[in-house]
Amino acid sequence: MFTWSMSKMHIRASGQFEASLNSPLLLPTVPITGHFEALLGHVALSLSVKFERSPLGAPFLRSLGCRSSVGYVDLNVRNTGLLTDFFINSFKSFLIGHFKPQVEQRMCQMIQRIVDADMNSLLATIPLKIRINEQRFDILRTSPIVFKSKPRSKLGQKVFSNVTMLLNYVSDLRNQDLLLDYSLLADPFIQSGAMAMMAKGEISWRGQSGTPFFPPNIRLPPPHGVHMAEFIASDYLANSLLYHAYKQSLIDLTIGPESSDALKDILVTTCTSGFCLGEFLGNLGEAYPNRQVEVQFRAKKAPIVVFVEDRARFRLHGHMNLFVRAINATTPAVLVVSSDSTITANIAMAIDANKVKGNATIDSLDFKLKDTKLQDVDANSFADLGLFGAEFLEKLLTQILQHGIVLPTMQGIQLKSPKLTFHERYLRVTTYFKLDEAYAYNLVRAAVRSTFNSVG
Repeated sequence: MFTWSMSKMHIRASGQFEASLNSPLLLPTVPITGHFEALLGHVALSLSVKFERSPLGAPFLRSLGCRSSVGYVDLNVRNTGLLTDFFINSFKSFLIGHFKPQVEQRMCQMIQRIVDADMNSLLATIPLKIRINEQRFDILRTSPIVFKSKPRSKLGQKVFSNVTMLLNYVSDLRNQDLLLDYSLLADPFIQSGAMAMMAKGEISWRGQSGTPFFPPNIRLPPPHGVHMAEFIASDYLANSLLYHAYKQSLIDLTIGPESSDALKDILVTTCTSGFCLGEFLGNLGEAYPNRQVEVQFRAKKAPIVVFVEDRARFRLHGHMNLFVRAINATTPAVLVVSSDSTITANIAMAIDANKVKGNATIDSLDFKLKDTKLQDVDANSFADLGLFGAEFLEKLLTQILQHGIVLPTMQGIQLKSPKLTFHERYLRVTTYFKLDEAYAYNLVRAAVRSTFNSVG
C-alpha cells in the first residue's frame, strides 16, 4: 500500500449551469440557467492505494481510503437574470456552505472512481500474453536488413548478395505459435523508493509454459539516476524462446536451390555457368552429375544465450548434412558429407524506436568432419564449407535480432529516450516516459463529468 498526498492546490472552473427552483409558493417550477465561475483554494488530498496482482496476472489498483479538504470557495454566477443574479450572489455564503462539503465528498468519489475504474482499464491494456507476430506488437517484423560485415567464405560471397532466403525463414518463424508471457508473478511492492513489479517473462509454445529450467538468481542494484522507469530482463527470456523453438524444430533448416535465387545455380553438382558446389567439393560433380544439392542443419540441443557485461554470448551445437538429391522417386538421396559444429557468437544490442535490436558476430567455430563419400576434397574446402555455415547462421541471427523485441507499454504512455545496458545475467532498460496529454485529458474529463453531473 502507498499513500499519495498533495496540498495547496487551486482549482478554477467555469461553464454553463442549469437548475430549477422548487417552492410551494411558486407555480410552476422556475428554471434557472446561466454562467458560473468557481475557485477552489488550498485544496488538500490524501489517497491510499494498494497495488495488487489480478487473478489473470495483470496489475490491479484498489483504493483503500481518501480524504479531501477545501480551504475556501469563491463562487460567482451571472446571466441568470438581473434579480436572480442579485439573489444568488447575495446568498453566496449560504450557497458556498452547502456546496463546499459536497465538493470535498465528490472530489474523493471522482479520484477513487478514476483509480478503481479508469486506471484499471488503463492497466488492463498492458499485454500479458502476446503472439510474437501480433499486429500491435509484431516482435519479429520483417523489414530490409543491410549486413555490415562482408562474407569471408567463398560460398558466402556468392550467396549473401541476396537475403530473400533469410527473410522467408524469419517470416516463417513469426507465424509460429510462440507466445510471450508478461503476467505478474506477485503483487507489486515498494522498494528503495520505487515501485517494483515482477513479471514472468517467458516465451513458450502456444503460451503453455513448460520451460524445464528456471531464471537465474541475480542480484539487482537499487534504482539510481534520474530516469523515471526501468525494465530488467534476465537471459531466461531469450533462453525460453530458444528452448521452445528447438523443441518444435524451428531452428532446423533445410536449404536447397529453391530456397533463394542466389542458391539455384550454386547448390548443384554440374555448373551451368560460374561457380557451384560440383567443382568446389572434390569429385562431387563427377560422381553425381546433374543433381541438386540439399543442406540440412539440425540443432543438437537448445541454443544458449548468456548475458554478460556489455554484451550477450550465444552458443549453438549443430549437425550439418550435405545430400545429393534423388533424380526421381525411385532413386534415394545420398548423404555425401556429415559434420558437427559448435558456434559461439557475441551479440550487441541497442534500442531503436522502442524496440530492442541487435546484431551478431561469430566469435569461434568448431567444425568437425564426421564422414564423407567424396574424394579429392582438400581441408581448405571443408573449412570454407564450415565457415559458410557459420556465416549463414550469423546472418540469420542478425536478421532476427534486427527485427527487434518490442518493449512492453500501455495505452496513453509514451516511452522517451530509452537506453539498454547488459549486465551479468540480465539486461536493463532505463527510460523516461510521457503521459499522452490528449488521452489523459479525455480520461479526467469523463471522470469529472460523471462525478459532478448531479451536483446540486
